[in-house]
Amino acid sequence: MPDILTTTTAGVNADLQTYFSKKLQIQAQFSTVLDQFGYIEKIPAASSKTIQFTKYADLAVSTTSLTEGVAPDSIALSTSAITAVIDQLGSVIKLTDLADLTPKHPVVQKTLELLGTQAARTRDAKIEAVLAAGTNIFYAGARAARINVVAGDIITVNDIGRVVANLRTNGAQPMADGNFVAVISPVTEMNLLKDTRFSDASIRTGQGTKGEQYKGEIASFMGVRFVRSNTVPTLLSGGTPSIALHATYIFGKDAYAVTDLQTLTSYREGPGGVTDPLHQIMTLGWKVGFKSVILNNAFMARLENAAV
Repeated sequence: MPDILTTTTAGVNADLQTYFSKKLQIQAQFSTVLDQFGYIEKIPAASSKTIQFTKYADLAVSTTSLTEGVAPDSIALSTSAITAVIDQLGSVIKLTDLADLTPKHPVVQKTLELLGTQAARTRDAKIEAVLAAGTNIFYAGARAARINVVAGDIITVNDIGRVVANLRTNGAQPMADGNFVAVISPVTEMNLLKDTRFSDASIRTGQGTKGEQYKGEIASFMGVRFVRSNTVPTLLSGGTPSIALHATYIFGKDAYAVTDLQTLTSYREGPGGVTDPLHQIMTLGWKVGFKSVILNNAFMARLENAAV
């Protein structure tokens, strides 16, 4: 009998094409919130790229009784300076005319979206890197050091209370609404909800609802507004075994500063120009000139906690 041949897709491969979905996959969303809580000051043009903050030292309590008719010895004022030099940051993407014309999806629109997210994440990461150098550090479970934190040391109301008490003892002032601010990771949020004292008594504001003061705010409790961010870093405890720890930042007013020389700006240039006579190249990008600096370590704290 003659062979019965069956034609499969391999036989018509040259006539097949890939079907592209009209929908682009959505990008991950990053909650960049840290620029909300620092003292903000813009450096005007023609004023250098270095900014100085001046701090007056507190005066010691006067405990010596005055002698009648005799003026006390005078005391001296003392100041210290905190300086910061602006960093200029930016990013550029080049697209050819064909890269814009031939793809199925709107490449320019998507590029601008990606650059916007990159700019926000970059600014947030630079602020966080400064805050990570803070020296007022607490550990969940009242542990003495990072290496002593164990897997069961998840965040509780007791930990928040210790930090808030410390800030108040240090003379830290709350934000304008009368509350301190805590920036927590999504995992820390879920762990904190396991403490019924928090879940039963906190006011859950929810993003976009009435009562929300800050971008990303989720709850208010014990004189603290809690803000969720998925850019909060994780650390390794260094113990045996070494476990992942989540950082929780708690701030009072003017704990740190964020200063701008150049406001975050996006740019779209071309195609065309002397160097592009055939209109073949377009550039898209962003630029910012700013700096973050700690103004007072005693007005902010970092709580490091395990997570489950």
